[in-house]
Amino acid sequence: MGYVKFFEAFKIAAKSLIHNRTRTFLSVLGVIIGICAIIVSVGLVQSVSISVSKQLEESGLDSLILALHYDIDIGEMSGYLNSKQNLIVGITPRKTYYTEVLSSDGKNYKCEVLLLKPSSYILENLKLVKGRFLSVLDEEKLNKVAIVFDDQAEKLFNSKNGVLFKKLFIGGEEFEVIGTVAKQKRMTDISIGSSYYDINIIVPYKVGESIFNLEKASQMFYIKSINSIYNPKIKELLEEYLQNKGLNKEDYAVIDGRELVQSITTISYLLSGLLGGVAAISLIVSGIGIMNIILVSVTERTKEIGIRKAVGAKSSDIRLQFLIESFLISTIGCLVGIVFGLGIVYGVIPDVLGVEAIISPIWIIISIGICYLIGLLAGWAPAERASRLNPIVALRYE
Repeated sequence: MGYVKFFEAFKIAAKSLIHNRTRTFLSVLGVIIGICAIIVSVGLVQSVSISVSKQLEESGLDSLILALHYDIDIGEMSGYLNSKQNLIVGITPRKTYYTEVLSSDGKNYKCEVLLLKPSSYILENLKLVKGRFLSVLDEEKLNKVAIVFDDQAEKLFNSKNGVLFKKLFIGGEEFEVIGTVAKQKRMTDISIGSSYYDINIIVPYKVGESIFNLEKASQMFYIKSINSIYNPKIKELLEEYLQNKGLNKEDYAVIDGRELVQSITTISYLLSGLLGGVAAISLIVSGIGIMNIILVSVTERTKEIGIRKAVGAKSSDIRLQFLIESFLISTIGCLVGIVFGLGIVYGVIPDVLGVEAIISPIWIIISIGICYLIGLLAGWAPAERASRLNPIVALRYE
């Protein structure tokens, strides 16, 4: 018997919503926008943060970055870090210089010049594609040689083939290309390939310092540990060494790969919650719209409610009918909003941002829960009002 009553109430509610198509559409639209906003905002944050975290986790957790404005003896620092036990694979310095490079076809490109040591080939996990990498002799003889990235070679030389031994003019100085490399997914690659600069070129450390007058420029050191579990100990020894050299904490900065991943994860959770909460406000607004349409529906159908009560309908039957209307609006809006939201997350974000689209299913469940809660709260007051109408008064209503 209960199923029959529910089915009848469902048919009446559906007919009412179909009869008032415009009002129903506007109410459903509010729910669609609210749900879609939650899915897209959370999906955007999670996709970007998880993409960055994955890149770091793949091979950057075993790295630390030291930034300072002073010259440090790398050999001495490396020996100090390994004084008690071998904790590090190696240390490589890096300096960056920004200028212009003249391509073979006479075009000028904004260029990020990376001053690296020969050991960077191993420590930064660069993949040699053609030619050779930097050597100790290049540093000793101050050879003006350069390494270009394989995916940028065509822009510089109109071809990926035959780029070896070609000339480049970097900041007005002539360099010879001795090799091409491919980027690897490492923490140290975050600074490589900035969208502001068209080209990234590697030159010998000492050569770049001499030509571009960077002897006193600030520098960064990339320290690779034998295992990321030793990062805290290495960081402690590193700070101890620098303080023994008379440096204060404000003179340097040490970034641990593991701490960076943890920070990104924490920020991701905070941003997801914040943006999800802001988007949920639009659902509250749509809930007010649902309440409005149900209240109008109750007012318009006051006489109908009186007739139904006069022929034996209970207050619970009337209440159920209007609650079903509210839930139908919420359900339709929720489902369509999820479809549109996921369509944007998985269809637009990868193309626009170039990252893998990811959204946790828990946020879809939360969105559905919020939607139904608002549908219940929005429909309850009008449904209760309809159920308490006096049938005699309702029958006289015009």
